[in-house]
Amino acid sequence: MMSGAFRAVVAATAAAGIGITAFGDRYLLIGTVAAIGALFSLGWPALLGLPAPRGASVVLLATVAASIGVLLLTDDLAFVAVVFALSVVGAFVHELVRRDGRPRLVESVSGVVAGTAVVTSATGWIAVGTGPTAVGLLLCGAVTLAVAATCTALPFPGWIGAGITIVVAAAGGLAVGSVTDVGPLAGALIGLSAGVVVAAAHRLFGQFPASGRPFPALAAAMLPVAVAGLPVYVLARLLLA
Repeated sequence: MMSGAFRAVVAATAAAGIGITAFGDRYLLIGTVAAIGALFSLGWPALLGLPAPRGASVVLLATVAASIGVLLLTDDLAFVAVVFALSVVGAFVHELVRRDGRPRLVESVSGVVAGTAVVTSATGWIAVGTGPTAVGLLLCGAVTLAVAATCTALPFPGWIGAGITIVVAAAGGLAVGSVTDVGPLAGALIGLSAGVVVAAAHRLFGQFPASGRPFPALAAAMLPVAVAGLPVYVLARLLLA
């Protein structure tokens, strides 16, 4: 049985992986993002209890590969939006090839589409780019996610725990931003975003019965790390413009 503390540790580890690989070769970061997307893809259908989970995982894994591949070829996140659009088509194709009578059709399509939105958002980590400011943004995002995930493992009840998570993450972003080229305001905004996403994911998926199983628990842990790639990228574009 995987507890909330397990999900917190895994999420913090994944975030730390982003931060560590930000200082190394770019392909180390790409590999980290791909691994996060793959783990999420394998566990997401089971976490939601979707029908035909194997086909759903195939669609998500294909979206991970296509998103990263297109980004590497074009170096433009706008083309990843095209991949997302095609992944929606893929979700419908997945339903067409089902041979189980297609029960819970709407739930299946919406679950797969939501999953593809998560994995395409993860490519934002790669699209941030290189240079001191970009590395600072990656580090700030990684640190605040890790701090927020750690806070969710502490024994604070309900909304008190969520509030502490958000405040501590914002403070962590402010601190990291102050000692990097990111700046305190942008750092605090990244921390605030990370805290909200992590706190919401922890409370939401902690209610899912499947979150106690290994792969669904991994998917729940990977989700905030993957989703955070997009807001970090947006801030990168604003700061580097």
